[in-house]
Amino acid sequence: MRQTEKDVAPEALNDLGQLGSAVGHHVINAFSAIVSNAELLRIKAASTSTIDPVAIADMIIGTALEASSVARRLIDYTRPITTIGRDLVELDRLVADHVGARREAESGGVSWSTRLDPVPPILGNAEQLRTMLDLLVANAREAMEKGPEKTIMLSTSIDSRGWVMLEVRDTGLGMAPEVLERAVEPFFSTKAGHIGVGLSIANGIWRRHRGTLSLRSRPGEGTSLKLCVEPCGP
Repeated sequence: MRQTEKDVAPEALNDLGQLGSAVGHHVINAFSAIVSNAELLRIKAASTSTIDPVAIADMIIGTALEASSVARRLIDYTRPITTIGRDLVELDRLVADHVGARREAESGGVSWSTRLDPVPPILGNAEQLRTMLDLLVANAREAMEKGPEKTIMLSTSIDSRGWVMLEVRDTGLGMAPEVLERAVEPFFSTKAGHIGVGLSIANGIWRRHRGTLSLRSRPGEGTSLKLCVEPCGP
């Protein structure tokens, strides 16, 4: 029987943190050297050249700084920490605000469907959770780039254990079992030009909030991400 669901084991977060820190620091140092040399190229470039070296240098600098920023975010969100903040976050309201802002900002292309049941607040870092939601929605959008229908469905509810559950579903092409197995690995992507760190960072944020994340996908049937976490006590 083909695998259609992937649970992310807690041990994976330790591996992700170590890999993220090692690779992130290496990439940041490498791009720092690129930026320094590109700045020298811009200063010393001859103005009579048939190729515009300043424009090329600007492109190199911009690309390097952007990649360095992604690597730094990976380090920040995978670094082991003991505290996640003391905000009381209502996930149903956070999702509602997010979808409302997206509907106003976008002219079309993606349809939004929500079923936001009131849920108890969770303890955490509101800014990080908003970043996590941004990354999950971006991941869903990427999955639908070539699909005929583009609908993102978000829901909040309480599961049988009394835990808060957030689900993000898309109508994309779905994932084969071998892709599903590696979906949360950093720098893994099946799409050309994509870095492949969004879902890894989102998973790291959620794990730090002591939550669990599971993926369910089948080719041709889209993908569902379920995030569960214990709510705050009375």
